[in-house]
Amino acid sequence: MHLKGSKMKKAVLSILVAACASATSVATPVGIEWKPSEKMPVSVARPFAGFLPDGRFIVAGGTDFVANPEGVREKTCFADVCVRSPDGTWTKAAPLPHAAGEGVTCETPRGVFCAGGYDGANVYSDAYILTGDGIEPLPSMPAPVMMGAAACDGEKVYVVSGRTIYSLALSGGEWVKVAELPGGVRSQMVAAIQNGDQKEKRLVIFGGYDIETKEPLSDGYALVLSSGELKPLAPLPDGMTTIGAVLLPSGHQHVLMFGGLGKEGWIARAINGSRETDPVKLGWQRKILAYNCVTDAWCEYGALADGDTPRCGAAAGIRPGKTPESYTVIIAGGEKAPALRTDVVSVASFRKTGKFGATAWAVVGVYALLMVGMACFFIFKKKDENDYFRGGNRIPWYVAGMSIFATMLSSITFIAIPTQAYLQDWRYFVMAFFIIGMAPVAIYYYLPFFCRLGITSAYEYLEKRFNLGVRLFGSAAFVVFMVCRVAVVTLLPAIALNAVTGVSIDACILICGVLTMIYCSLGGLEAVIWSDFVQGIVLMGGAVSVLVLLIMKTGGAGEHLATFWSVADEYGKNKMWDFRLLFTQPVFWVVAVQGLISNLSSYTSDQCVIQRYIATPDENATKRSLWFNGCMSVFAQVVFYGIGMALFAFYHTHPEAMDVTMPKGDSVLPIFMATEMPPWLAGLVIAAVFAATISTLSANLSSASTAVVTDFIKRFNPGIPGRTQIRCGQICTYVVGVIGIMAALTLARMESSALFDNFNKYIAMLTAGLTGLFFMGVFMPRVKGMAAVCGLAANYFVCFSCEILHCNVFGLKFHPFLLGGIGLVVCVLVAYVCSLVFNEKGRDLTGLTLKTLKKN
Repeated sequence: MHLKGSKMKKAVLSILVAACASATSVATPVGIEWKPSEKMPVSVARPFAGFLPDGRFIVAGGTDFVANPEGVREKTCFADVCVRSPDGTWTKAAPLPHAAGEGVTCETPRGVFCAGGYDGANVYSDAYILTGDGIEPLPSMPAPVMMGAAACDGEKVYVVSGRTIYSLALSGGEWVKVAELPGGVRSQMVAAIQNGDQKEKRLVIFGGYDIETKEPLSDGYALVLSSGELKPLAPLPDGMTTIGAVLLPSGHQHVLMFGGLGKEGWIARAINGSRETDPVKLGWQRKILAYNCVTDAWCEYGALADGDTPRCGAAAGIRPGKTPESYTVIIAGGEKAPALRTDVVSVASFRKTGKFGATAWAVVGVYALLMVGMACFFIFKKKDENDYFRGGNRIPWYVAGMSIFATMLSSITFIAIPTQAYLQDWRYFVMAFFIIGMAPVAIYYYLPFFCRLGITSAYEYLEKRFNLGVRLFGSAAFVVFMVCRVAVVTLLPAIALNAVTGVSIDACILICGVLTMIYCSLGGLEAVIWSDFVQGIVLMGGAVSVLVLLIMKTGGAGEHLATFWSVADEYGKNKMWDFRLLFTQPVFWVVAVQGLISNLSSYTSDQCVIQRYIATPDENATKRSLWFNGCMSVFAQVVFYGIGMALFAFYHTHPEAMDVTMPKGDSVLPIFMATEMPPWLAGLVIAAVFAATISTLSANLSSASTAVVTDFIKRFNPGIPGRTQIRCGQICTYVVGVIGIMAALTLARMESSALFDNFNKYIAMLTAGLTGLFFMGVFMPRVKGMAAVCGLAANYFVCFSCEILHCNVFGLKFHPFLLGGIGLVVCVLVAYVCSLVFNEKGRDLTGLTLKTLKKN
């Protein structure tokens, strides 16, 4: 059932060599695809514009040069409002309160925000929202605004005017001065709001020109919305300005810049007084620029359609879709030459270029057939309830250790940890130290109970130690936690498969979940553990291959490793230690608490792991399996955090390789797999993602069904036949699986920049109480049943109250990672105090606490 050492080494070496050989040029995963041009009813530049929530596109106001009675063309402002329906039909709506052009505008959830502008004589400060069917007034700006920039984050609008940044809550309130840009007063800057590095949502601002000197500016700044801090960004590419350009957010972390004037052309006309009118000689831009707000890198991203002329001051918008092909990009009107407007409307969508081909599918298919063959072996193997729920107590220690490793790793590790390191750094790696650090604690203090009491469910101990109510509550809480874990574990590989293959996320969730339910329900624990062993090998082989390939694709020949490290070091991606005395940020102390609670919970109260403790022949074998798991886990964490750091370095040096429509941060590794990996290796890595998913999902389903059958069905029907127990276990597997799949389908429709933080938060909240129960059972003989129940109730009350209050209690804010630690402390303290109050009569504790167990 396992590879010999020499064969395994050869297999791994062949993977690494092939990965290195495949390090060639990069690919563009998504391109822009232009449709036939349209016409709109007006020819204007610098209007208010944007998409309405219902998909209509609005163009309001703007300027044009119109001949006066003497025949002289003068700049004229308009109040017309034109609306384009999704089918391309234009209609006119009620006009603006007054003619206005060159104001600031952006899209909001309520409609198109408009502020300021001028009518040829006056510059305004009024603000309002165009809903397409009317006007929603807003408080006027503190000062008149013209040629500035605006962006919206949910219910808050930001306006950059001159050098000042203002904000307004759309739900009510007044304009607030947020920050000031360095330098002098500027005009014609561009701005957008997007997710950035360190998981910070940012208002990014670029360029413009100095009003006094007319000097074009290429600098960039990011206003961190959570803290108000202003950070410098990479400047515009050489020769580029934002004068006449528009900046639009796209996907999870990009902004796209359309149009604009070349630097030399602006200097020639605005500073040197040239009368040149040829847009080509003036450097008017047909090309599109993309900026990645995480990797801080610019690149060219295609150009306008061949028949469309470059424009400045155009109306523009990007409407996201579920797929790149369902995006809608509109560039309407604008100035096609100095003082010359156009009514041309350019419409585009995106197209995927990376494909998951036949070779990759063949590799996945071969892996799937091998797993089916293994499943069939165990499905048709004769087994009783001990085989089904306990693996017959004959699992070798190294197989059990690999099974624990594969179970705890899961697709969360494969997808979410590289995303975490790519978006942030290594600060969460601190949790890995608690994995191996927990081995001696589990071996010395907890393992004797599980191995010597002859239990099938970990929660049987709670009844022996406390009472039936504690057992039932603990088991039920664990099953609820398993449903939540099934949802997350099923969703992440679905995101990967969608990004790589194009198959819908819903279909991926259903395929993965249903296949695992069938496999797990028929094969039992022994099939799950042995498949974990094989899947763990495939998992790490694929992960190491990805890391090597990423490094080989970063930097020039002979400089791969140096470039990888220098980029990571420059942007702080190799940072691990943060000892600031803070409670609101994931600094060392906060992450350490999360690592302690999550690993203490996993190795002392999680039926998934404990079920593997009792599947080995004896206690010594279980000890060896725990040490094996600890060493493998730390190695895996190094590899996966390294992948995240390498992803950042690769996409910083090759920004054109990133998908500008990427919907979630968790898609970054799958996108690399789809576009940069050779087909056979992409197939292998997808197989590894499948392996991680199936190993964890099957463990979750198996342990949940075991808990239900043992702690509820068998507990109240002690004489139930073994075959009936197995059938009940199979039914429970399907029930838990179906509920988990439904939860995964719901999660897929929720907005989340990355799932890793939320998963760690909820795992601590849901399991801190269980951890407290087992801790009190082992170390606190005074605590009896009633006191334990009070402690448990206090834990959940405090944890969920803090979550509802967004971790802000009586003005004291703290990071969600501290919820588990707070819950555990509350649970233990309340239980101890209640034990003094209730003074319950003790039951026979022989063998059920650490003290009595060591004596025996």
